[in-house]
Amino acid sequence: MAMWKSPGDAAEQTGPDDGDIRTALGAQDVRRALTLMMERYGDEVYRFAYAMTHSDHLAEEVRQQVFVEVYRDLASFAGRASLRAWVLGITRHRCLDAAKKHKRWTHRFKNEPPPDEEPDDHEPERALDRSRLAKILAACLAKLAPAARDAVVLRYHQDLSYDEASAIAGDHAGTLQQRVARALPALRRCLDARLQVGEGR
Repeated sequence: MAMWKSPGDAAEQTGPDDGDIRTALGAQDVRRALTLMMERYGDEVYRFAYAMTHSDHLAEEVRQQVFVEVYRDLASFAGRASLRAWVLGITRHRCLDAAKKHKRWTHRFKNEPPPDEEPDDHEPERALDRSRLAKILAACLAKLAPAARDAVVLRYHQDLSYDEASAIAGDHAGTLQQRVARALPALRRCLDARLQVGEGR
């Protein structure tokens, strides 16, 4: 699972220093605080949303919704322990909403997912790059049950401890750990199968 993050993400894994954001909030400069949060967490929110929804369009829509909600509630953030956990918690809820909305829409109009929902298996033969690998991973994650996908993404994609993931998901840490343990073998089998197909072309 180490392939989910690059070495450049090390600062993100340990959690950034949000002192500048808290200083802006203390000065009641909500606009500056929001700008700093979008710069710091915007890409992470998008990656989390993409892993959860398997859709570029929905991930971007979720990112916009998240920061609208952050702006609305930022002044009342007060002394919460972790801005990152708060933002990821909002992201998770908006992802669940987006998935339900997309499922209802697809059922009603019987539409197939747009082309970017599946890895492009017709691109020219070439080395597997990070972008394609991310799409394959997202496709495999999409095959997991929603609760299992949620747990795996929080634990490995967002690099949260089970206790941190528990605070966001609202489930016991032990429950999340069990879901991850059951999901990983299926995820690995899916990844191996898709990667072997790619190498065999």
